[in-house]
Formats: sequence, C-alpha cells, structure tokens
Amino acid sequence: MATSTQKAPVATGKVVGRRELHFECCDDVVAECDRLLAGYRHLGNWSLGQMASHLAEGLRPALEPTTIRVPWIIRFAARNFFKKGAMQKISPGIKLPKGASSLLPDAIDDRAGVEKYREMIHRWKQEPKRFPHPFFGLLTDEEWDKLLLRHAEMHLSFLIPKEN
Repeated sequence: MATSTQKAPVATGKVVGRRELHFECCDDVVAECDRLLAGYRHLGNWSLGQMASHLAEGLRPALEPTTIRVPWIIRFAARNFFKKGAMQKISPGIKLPKGASSLLPDAIDDRAGVEKYREMIHRWKQEPKRFPHPFFGLLTDEEWDKLLLRHAEMHLSFLIPKEN
C-alpha cells in the first residue's frame, strides 16, 4: 500500500496517451534516449534512467549465460504462442517471473542509465555470439534485433518529450 509520500504504481497495461514508436535499429533507440535527456514527462512507473538500465539488462542474457530459470510451461507458451507477436509488438503490463527480478531496475540517474544502455549496445554490436533467450530459446540475429527494438518501443512509449 502506498504511503502519503509514495504514489501508487501505475497499472501500465491501462495507460492511455503513450507514444507510437518504431525503431529500425539500436542507434535509433540511443538517439531517442539522448533526445529524452533534454526533458520528458512519464506516464508509467519508471524514469528514463530506469528504462534504459532495464533495456541494457535485457540484453545481458543474449551476451552471457543466464541464471534466469523460467518454468517449462512458461517457456513452452512463450516459444509456441508469444514469440511471433513479441517480434512485432510488446504489450505493456507484463509481470516478470520471480527468477527475473534482476531485470527490475533500481533507482538510477537518467544519464547513468542511458550511458549503461549505450555501453551495452556497443557490446551488442561488437560481440556476435548470442545465447538462447530465457523465454523464447534460440533466436536468429534478426529475431534478437526485433525483440530488442520492440522492447525499447514499448518502454520508451511511456515517456513524452518536453517541448523546447
């Protein structure tokens, strides 16, 4: 329960007024993060720094063996029913399983979060080896890229740039 100094969490699956974003490459995501550093208002629960940090951590399982263990029934459903849709659009309001708590962002300064994301994107471009996704299993490079971009579109859609 929220106290008088805390806001109740926003039910992100029900937020209206989010932006429609479409990124063609990871450099587009970095450019959008840089643009948002100039100022924004948010419709969800996370700051730009938290989103960028989360997006960076979302790339880690592709680059390193993961300790995230997903129950077989969730993996089965993800691989057989949700994989194709996730490559096209990711809906907000998804609750991460218990084993994926490392993907929930701590409080982080916007610039530090964006820098963390920028560093992970640099690593993403430099390291061609990809590990299986904890939910979707083996992905092609094109599938990994689509997932990365759709994930960023969904999260950054909650941030509305301030007019200069």
